[in-house]
Amino acid sequence: MKLMKLYSWIAGSLADFTRPFRDNEAMYKQARAFWGKLENYSMIIFLICLFLGIALACYYYKPYNNSPGRHYKLNHWLVFLLITVVLTFLVTLGFEYFAVPPKITDSFGLEAKIALGNAIYAAIVFFVTSVAWCNIGSTNACRIFKF
Repeated sequence: MKLMKLYSWIAGSLADFTRPFRDNEAMYKQARAFWGKLENYSMIIFLICLFLGIALACYYYKPYNNSPGRHYKLNHWLVFLLITVVLTFLVTLGFEYFAVPPKITDSFGLEAKIALGNAIYAAIVFFVTSVAWCNIGSTNACRIFKF
């Protein structure tokens, strides 16, 4: 499944990425091949944000908040949200860097934009998981999302 359209709002389209290479046929083909490889891995890239967003929210609401200390304040939740964003960005960027050769001009910029978009999606997943956990599960954690 190809999910690169999920990241077009931040990374642009294939036409935007290949536009600088129109005059050089070899570089144009390399740019299209690079985009195609990224597109082939787009499901894994999206699964990274889902997994990390849900896993870190679950860790926050269960093991972390059941350990001794006053962890139910908003600042602890915000720290975990920040950890989710940074970790997702780094894991996505690392995955893209090692899984999708060849490296061409501005390939790292495209990878960084996709990683940033994935980090934003992970923050949304973390937030949605938090809302669901506060309304369905039992926790002594930050319950600001309780309806």
